[in-house]
Amino acid sequence: MPGAGDAAATPGTEPGFRPRGVRDRELAHGRHVAVVDPGHPLAEEHDVDLRQLVDEVFVDFAAGSAARAQSDEAFAAAGLRREVAFEVSGVELMARMVRHGLGIALLPATFAAELHGLLSVPVTDGPVRVERLIWSRITPSPAASAFLALLGTDTSPPEA
Repeated sequence: MPGAGDAAATPGTEPGFRPRGVRDRELAHGRHVAVVDPGHPLAEEHDVDLRQLVDEVFVDFAAGSAARAQSDEAFAAAGLRREVAFEVSGVELMARMVRHGLGIALLPATFAAELHGLLSVPVTDGPVRVERLIWSRITPSPAASAFLALLGTDTSPPEA
């Protein structure tokens, strides 16, 4: 089908990751934060590290999902094991569970800022998430070119 897959946003990736076989550009870059209810003891902290979070009960996405992988990898890399008591399929349910004090969550800071009634606590050694826009190495369709131009992205073919 012509034009299929002209441009796409990647799920969060590690810093330094560059997709192969396509052109790309970074859209967003940010560290995860601990998302807590205002009454939670961590709400009073200026920042925390993963070791301070290890005994907390977490609400997170399903094990093995791209949305959860970076958090799991960050704890594993630090030699820590955390308890995920509740697995959810959407952030709305996650936010409700955190609001009711059932656990805390780790989310990208820019995303967490949109969750009303919850507080974000920076995690100094937490995962960093990079969102990338990718598109074909060949000249994109007119629609994709217009979209990329709105983002100030040069779509001319790379020099050989």
